[in-house]
Amino acid sequence: MASSSDVNPEYWAEYTNLQKTKHDLIRCYLGGWFAKLGSWAGRVLYFDTHAGRGKYLTGELGSPLVALTTLLHHTARDRLLQKCTFSFFLIEKDDDNLHHLANEIKELGKLPKGIEVQSMVGDYSRHLEEFLTSLGNSRSQMAPAFIFVDPYGFSLPGSLLRAVMKSGKVELFINVIWRELDMAIALAKQESSSGIGLAKTLDTVFNGPSWRVRIDSANFDTRANQAVDLFREMVGAKWATHIRMLGDNWVTRYLLLHLTNHDDGRDLIKDCMWKVCPDGGFYARKSDDVSQEYLILPTADLRPLRSKILELLSQRPYRWHELCDWLRSEVWRPPHLTKVLRELRAEKKIEATDFDGRFGQKSDPLLRLNPN
Repeated sequence: MASSSDVNPEYWAEYTNLQKTKHDLIRCYLGGWFAKLGSWAGRVLYFDTHAGRGKYLTGELGSPLVALTTLLHHTARDRLLQKCTFSFFLIEKDDDNLHHLANEIKELGKLPKGIEVQSMVGDYSRHLEEFLTSLGNSRSQMAPAFIFVDPYGFSLPGSLLRAVMKSGKVELFINVIWRELDMAIALAKQESSSGIGLAKTLDTVFNGPSWRVRIDSANFDTRANQAVDLFREMVGAKWATHIRMLGDNWVTRYLLLHLTNHDDGRDLIKDCMWKVCPDGGFYARKSDDVSQEYLILPTADLRPLRSKILELLSQRPYRWHELCDWLRSEVWRPPHLTKVLRELRAEKKIEATDFDGRFGQKSDPLLRLNPN
């Protein structure tokens, strides 16, 4: 008999560009993350808090299978499995979904030694709390972990997310249902009985009442950015990087939010977002064709980066590595910086001194505006 705890069974009937973009990001990120962590960590963890049924009715893979097949098909798989054990924890509230997922995993065949899969039924917060308790009892830190939190609603217990983030080298990838969350914030600020109930829920999501004053812009997307910054502070992350997932009306439906304390994690997620959004917009739209392939890739508008570099150099000279450090907090990637600096030098708008060899990041020249 099927369980009734899957509150959104129709979700599995349609695979849109939003799901594809989400899975492309997971596949891209884990491809680099598995290789980097697997070379030294000894054990690497993947958690999927809402694992689902494995496949959509249209045949596409759900996130647990995306994660598993990313490792199974990795070009460095055999080398990584000699050094590291990869443990996949798949949590799903619905028994029937978990049964379907188990069957899909069996279809992959016998998993190589070094890949462990543990499926768990029930509420993800309870399982994560038990995992943290066991770590505390053994006075251990969590092995490097990528935790994908993808609820249907916005049931995101902020205190738990913060505790998870503090437990070790953890990367959080969260699906924030922004449209509904934004509506709840607006209603909660009203003096009504329903508002009081929502306020308590939001206090749980943001681990306190600071959302009342921190998320206050009149602009919808600016409020989303305020929420992202609050999430980053709440969990204690150094970096927060997000992509906006749009409905057919171009309004943000939800945010895919990556949180990390590691510069390499920030760099990797930026690389992945540029791959799925080659024009740098960092958004995906539901109605775009999931099978679309660009004959000519869109190009990023680097004029804002160019202006910012000229503004920085107007204040003082910079070494190339200093500009790379500054770039990490911006949306652009090091290849964009290289392209702009070479163009500015060719146009004689900047000059480079104190370097040996080819003009580039490795030679680390001192860059300044051309006074002529």
